Amino acid sequence: MPKLPTGLKTFEPSDTVRRIAQNENIEATDALFHGTNGHHHTGKAGDAPQIRSEGIAGGAVTTDKIAAVAVTGDKVARYTLCRRHLKSGRISGNIAKYKQVTVTAGQLSGLPTVPYFQSGLNDNFWALYSAYNPFPQSMTVALGAEYADMEGVSFEKGWNSDPKGFYVDVSSDNVNWRRAYSYTRSGSEEFPRYHPFDQAMNGSYVRLTVTAPNDQTGNAIIAGFGVYSRASQESSPDFRLEKGLLQYHDGSGWKGVGIKSVQRGATSISYFYPNGNGTLIRDVAITAVNPQKTFVNITTSGLSHWSQGSPLMDGSVCARLVGNNVVRFNFMEGFYEAYAEISWEVIEFA
Repeated sequence: MPKLPTGLKTFEPSDTVRRIAQNENIEATDALFHGTNGHHHTGKAGDAPQIRSEGIAGGAVTTDKIAAVAVTGDKVARYTLCRRHLKSGRISGNIAKYKQVTVTAGQLSGLPTVPYFQSGLNDNFWALYSAYNPFPQSMTVALGAEYADMEGVSFEKGWNSDPKGFYVDVSSDNVNWRRAYSYTRSGSEEFPRYHPFDQAMNGSYVRLTVTAPNDQTGNAIIAGFGVYSRASQESSPDFRLEKGLLQYHDGSGWKGVGIKSVQRGATSISYFYPNGNGTLIRDVAITAVNPQKTFVNITTSGLSHWSQGSPLMDGSVCARLVGNNVVRFNFMEGFYEAYAEISWEVIEFA
C-alpha cells in the first residue's frame, strides 16, 4: 500500500482493505481541505469566474486567468474562451467551405473559402494591393441556405499580409445587412485566426469588408476564410428537398441527386415493302428532358426479313432522343417486311 505525496494510500485489486485503512484516507483528504473554504465561482479575488444561468459571465475568462499569452519578439498573441460553446454544448462547423464569393476589387484566385492554406501555390485567395486598390473593399460569401447561430469567422495565414482592420456583416437577402463584428489591431498584436461575433447571427450571406491592409506589406490577403455556425451539424443545409427532389450545394449552386423523372410507354412499328404500307420510323413525343442527363431503354418483340423469300428473323429496332422531347424508333434500312411491339422508358437524372 504505497503512499502518495498527499498522504493518501493506494490499493491493489487483490488487497483486502481494512476499515482503518479507509479511515486513514478519509483523514488525509480532510487534512487537505479542512483549512480552506473550498472552490467558489463568485468572481471575487482568488475565486473562479462567476457562473450564472446563462454560463460564465462575459469577459470573466481573460488571458491572465487562463495564462494564454504568447510573446514572440515584439508580437503578442492573445487567446480568449468563447462562452457560447460552453453554454450550448455544441461544436460549431464551418459553413463557408468551398462556397462561391464575389469581390468589389482586387485579385481573386480560386476560392478563398477553401479551408486550408496552400503554401507556394498561387490559388485560393483574395488579394488587395495598396498600390492598385483603395480601401475599404468587400468580399461576399453566398452560403446557399439560411443558417442560424452564426458565431464567428476565421482566417488561414495570408502570406504575412493579414489585414489590420475589417468588419463583418450578415444578411438574409443580400440587400439588408446587419453588423456582426469589427476588428482593428495594433502593430504589435498577433493576428487572431478566429474572431467570435458579439452575438450569434442568422443569415445566408456573409460580407467581409477589409478597411486597412497589413502595416508592413501594404497588402491584405484573405485565404482559408471560414464562417462558423452551431446549426451546421443539426440542419445540414448542404442538402435539401426541393419539390420532392433531393438537392445538394457544392458551392456553385443547388444541384440534383439521383433520378429526376421516369417516363414510360408502348408503341408499335410496321413496314411492308410491296405496297409501301407502314413506316420505318416512329416518333413519340415526351415531356422535355435534359439530353445530357437522360437515357432510353426499350424492349421489343417482332419479326422481319430482308427479302420476300428470305427466312424470318428477330426485328432490329433502334431508339434515340431527337431534341429534348421526342423519342425516335426506327427499323434498319433495307427490310422487306418488319413488325415490332415496343415498350420504352426514358430516365432523366437530376
